[in-house]
Formats: sequence, C-alpha cells, structure tokens
Amino acid sequence: MRPSKKMVLAALGSATLVLNPLAAFAAGPTIEDTDGPLVRIAISDTLNCSINYKGDRHNEFYNGRSDQDPADCGTFLAVGSELFGPGELNSHEAASMGTIAWTPVSQTKSGTGTQADPWVLTTVVRGGGFEITQTDTYSTGNDFYATTSSVKNISNAAQDFTLYHAADCYLQDDDYGFGEYDANAGTVICRAKDPETGRHTDRGRVEQFIPTTAGSNYYYSSYNEVWDKVKDRAPLPNKLERADSNRDNGMALSWTRTLEPNTTADYSLITSFSPKGQVALSSATCAVAQPGADSAATRTIGVTITNPNPDVKSVQTVIATLSDDATYVPQSASGAPEPAVAGKVLTFKDLELPANGSVKFSFLITGSTEVTPLVKISGTTTSGAAIVESDTSASSTCDFPELPKPDQPQPTPEQPQPTPDQSQPTPEQSQPTAEQPQPAAGKNPDGNKLASTGANTGVAIAIVGLLGVAGVGLVVARRRAH
Repeated sequence: MRPSKKMVLAALGSATLVLNPLAAFAAGPTIEDTDGPLVRIAISDTLNCSINYKGDRHNEFYNGRSDQDPADCGTFLAVGSELFGPGELNSHEAASMGTIAWTPVSQTKSGTGTQADPWVLTTVVRGGGFEITQTDTYSTGNDFYATTSSVKNISNAAQDFTLYHAADCYLQDDDYGFGEYDANAGTVICRAKDPETGRHTDRGRVEQFIPTTAGSNYYYSSYNEVWDKVKDRAPLPNKLERADSNRDNGMALSWTRTLEPNTTADYSLITSFSPKGQVALSSATCAVAQPGADSAATRTIGVTITNPNPDVKSVQTVIATLSDDATYVPQSASGAPEPAVAGKVLTFKDLELPANGSVKFSFLITGSTEVTPLVKISGTTTSGAAIVESDTSASSTCDFPELPKPDQPQPTPEQPQPTPDQSQPTPEQSQPTAEQPQPAAGKNPDGNKLASTGANTGVAIAIVGLLGVAGVGLVVARRRAH
C-alpha cells in the first residue's frame, strides 16, 4: 500500500470542492459533458490523460492533489536513453522516472459531441526528434473514448522508439483492484472488486486499454512496477503480475518501431470504462475478391464480432466506413439486416451477440481492381460497451470460411446436408415444384435474426451453395423411403 495516496486525498477533503473545476487545467480545452457518462475528459498540453466518470468523486486515474487534472495517465516515448512524457506526475514512483517533459506545440478542440460529429481534442508535442499529434475523440453516451497518436520522425536519421500509454488506476474512487487480459482484443484491464463479495469476479467495474493498432505489448501489475517498466524504455513484457491480488494497480500498452526521417506512424487505442464490468467486444474484418468483375472489382466484406462477456449483448450500432473508392452494393447484406446508408457510412442494427460467442455477417462492395478499398468497422452495444475497431488493411484474405454471396440460397432447417456417399440427382429426378418455396436470396430463412451460434451460418450456406440445393431434399427423401 502507498499511504501517501490515501492520505493526500483525505487531506484535500472539502478543499478540492471549492476549486474552480477548470482552474486546474489551464493548458488547454477540455471536453465537458454533463450527460456523460464520461463527464470530463482533459488532456494536458504534455499529454496527461484525466477522466471523470459520472457518479464518481475522484478521477479514474490517480491524482494525489485534486479531483481534476493532471492525473498519472499519459503518453510516453522512449528514444535511446531518454524518456519523454507528461510534465507533471503525482506519485513519487512516477515522478522519479526521469521523464523529460514534452514540449507543447498546440491544442485545439472541435466537434459537438454527437455520434456523427464527436468532440475531438488535438494536442501536438515534440521531443527527442519526434513530433506527436494526438487526437482524443468522444461522443456523448459512450463509455469510452478513442486516442490516436501520430508519431512523426522530424530528425535527419532513422530512429528507434517505443511508444507507451500507461496509467495508475483509481477506478470507482478506489486505489486498489485486480487485473486481466483479453487476448481476443489485446485488452489490458484494471477491475474493481465485486460490490457484493469484495473479490475478483466479472461483476466488478472495469477500465481498460484496448489497442486498435496491431503489434502492441501489454503489462499489468502494481502501479510502481508499471512505472518501472516504462522507465526501462523497453517493450512491455506481455505479462499479468499478481492480477488476482487486490492491490494498488496500474496498466500499460506499448508499440516499438524504427521510423525513417519525415515519416509518420499512427497508433490507436480505446480507453473504456464499464460500471457493469463488461469487457469490450473484439471485431475482425476481411475482404475477399469475387470472380467475374469487369470494370470494377467486387469484394465480399466479412465481419466477425466476438463477445467475451458471460451474457448476451445487443448491438446498438455497427458502423462500416468505406473509403472514397468503395461503393456499397444495395441489398447485399447477408447475416444482418440491410444497413442504413449515408454516403460512405453503413449503419447495421438489430444484432445479438451470444454470451462468450461470436456472430458473422457480410456485404458486397465495388471499387478498385488493383487495391482493396479500405473498410473500417466499429460500434457499440446497447449497454454502452465498445466494439473494437478493425479494418481490411491487414489482409486481403479472410482467416475464416468465406461468407456467402447474396445470390446464394440459404438452407431451410429441414434440408439435411448430403453425406459423401449420397449420389447427386440424376436427370430423371424431378426438381422442386413451384409450390416448394425457395428461400429469398441473401436472407436467412428465420428472418434477419442471427442464430445464437453466429459462426455456423456462413459455413452451412457455403456448402449448400456449392452442392446445389435444388435436388437435395428429394434425394434424401427417396433414400429414406428405401
């Protein structure tokens, strides 16, 4: 335990309540939102991150001097023997890392806080031959905000660096908690104790760092050990240490790279808070080229959303954002209702994600014949949990079975699949009559509602499409009659 934390906060007492809420943050603009649930987001001009959640008295990250900013949370960059980071850190362990304060360049605020026009804080800093442009984005109603750090090498030589996003957790007005790691999304988590048992369960509140840029490393441990790892200026070790022990905790993500002069690399994460203890949902997006394209390439975009929580999640929205060179093919959605289309933005709704399971859906786009157009997927559940962003940039092929094309008929439940020894229909075998209805193109026979398993639908559809469903039912019926 670190007595100084509790003692400092107690000593502040009512004194903090008379402070002007904006006085502590003189360096630049903040996001103030009484509706919340994130009622205040402040990024200092040297990249401290300070978050206030509706109903909590204290900052969600440790701040020993005020309930406002700056908190012991921020963006750090290791370059050679130097470590650059926020100019003001509170705990003795954080302050003694030898951090060189970022040189502030500028800060701006834009947006109105809606889903279509979110608030954006843009902060530019320099240090160690690098310039970082960090954007922090939030929309009212979300339990999370997004951070992108654009790292630019402004020196004359290639440079190695390790970028960190690290924090001393102070979740739910409590300096103590537990730790977790979700491998599906690469998420590192601080979790509060169970409100009923005081133990480590899935009912405790969470705050989490969710990488949306591939290649991250993570670390969870006591707050002082997290700062020690950042101080080492090395990639984080991908470890949870003493995660089941109720302790004064912290968490961090890192990325390591060599960057050539005058080039930029972007690194993004989501910082998510859940009073219900729900962990963010992961997503995966892929693109498969379709044959027979003439002037424009047609591709199937496959989306998988995975729910790691022990309860069913209903999707509020899944947003597919297309690049300028991509166009949605109307009525091509399979496994999901037809999306609302506004320019290059598709909005899918009315999906359910099974507990500890996943769902898949697909749609068609047309675009460049030479380069796969970029498609980004993001979203939220009705309970406020984030669906982690993914896109088609990582690969042009799917790492799961190809999803059906919209013109492939779907099997009805009573249509069994033929076994390998089942012969295919001969010419004299009659085909289905007009009164034998066929499923509508691209639609699930059970309607737009996904099956609870989600993942099996695409496989069944693909098999039926390849074998030709027209005569399967008759073949099976005749064989059973014999």
